[in-house]
Amino acid sequence: MEMLITARSIDAARAASESRATEAEVDQLSQRNFLQHIALANVINIIPFALVAICSLYLRNWGLMTTLIALNAGSVFAMFLVSRRLQRCAEEKRQALWNVYDCLAFVSGAIWAGMMYPVMDMLGRDIVSLFVCVVIIVSIAVTSIVVASQWRTFLSFLAGVMLCLTPQTLAYLDTIGPIPLIATIGLAPALIALAHSMRVQNRLIIRTQLEKQQLADDLAHALAAAEYLANRDSLTGLYNRRAFEDLAGRIRNDGAANPLSLILVDLDHFKSINDQHGHAIGDSVLKKTAELMSNAIGPFDLVGRGDGAAARWGGEEFILLLRNCALEQAAELAEKLRESLSGLRDPSWSDGLLVTGSFGVVQWQEDSPLHMAINQADAAMYEAKNAGRNRVHLGANRLAAMTL
Repeated sequence: MEMLITARSIDAARAASESRATEAEVDQLSQRNFLQHIALANVINIIPFALVAICSLYLRNWGLMTTLIALNAGSVFAMFLVSRRLQRCAEEKRQALWNVYDCLAFVSGAIWAGMMYPVMDMLGRDIVSLFVCVVIIVSIAVTSIVVASQWRTFLSFLAGVMLCLTPQTLAYLDTIGPIPLIATIGLAPALIALAHSMRVQNRLIIRTQLEKQQLADDLAHALAAAEYLANRDSLTGLYNRRAFEDLAGRIRNDGAANPLSLILVDLDHFKSINDQHGHAIGDSVLKKTAELMSNAIGPFDLVGRGDGAAARWGGEEFILLLRNCALEQAAELAEKLRESLSGLRDPSWSDGLLVTGSFGVVQWQEDSPLHMAINQADAAMYEAKNAGRNRVHLGANRLAAMTL
């Protein structure tokens, strides 16, 4: 069994190491990160807007420049509102809003390029015009980097820039010469290469983040499974002896749990069941019995109140610890279990298979260690067997417990 568990653990670890984040997961987290941080990028646009606005005071077409700045600020604010709506809307409505956001990115790109128009005829002859052009080109490059993680948004923004900037450069070719045209033509592939590099790096970081989270989750699940296997009986799923003793000690230290009672159960003639019906049927009997014991301390039981513990104590022995349960209540529950046990049936069992058990019940005294209380329950259980089996007997401390 231990070799099987180890093999499964190795397989689980290998599967975890081979786990990869899907493209859809990367896209989802990339969009979430983008929407969380784009507001700050929108606020930073105030700086180039302010610089261009100050410079426009020295331009002949200052009215046109001011209008373009206002329009661009309006488009950026609209993008901010849409990004906030995207964070709150349902998944099925996001695509339509992303289309709106991309359209606004196109408009913003076109206006950024349009802001070159008021200074185009003075380019190269006026330091203010040159400064405005530098601010605009830098702003376009920075915006391309910021939106690079959302490729459609970047392409929309770049399309707006190029569709507006290229005709202007051609129209003023005689004034500004061929160098700005060459720079304009080279701007698109340069920005695409820069944005692609940023996008690849961003997705690599996100993929690493997702895979680390997946590995952490897998490790947590593996640790939880390992802890479960360490504390549980492999056949029945009940607590094993060591885990039961640890849990009993913690419950004993909880003063609010008193009084405590123990029920020890041994299945009658279990060896005969294995010999006559086979070990597979014997295992089925143990599982059914464990289910019965577990349900006895479940939340719907009136006696156990769902705050006890059940364990497989030995081969065909089971033990129950009941919190806030006096001896009379424990004896009542043991009698119910005895009746239910004799009524257990399963389609795989033959008609002649009858399961019974002998029960020993004691109250765990506060000044008594666990092993002594279990010994008393064990003695009571053997009294039940010697008296004919399929019955409940109270332990040696019953008289003291009944008088408390």
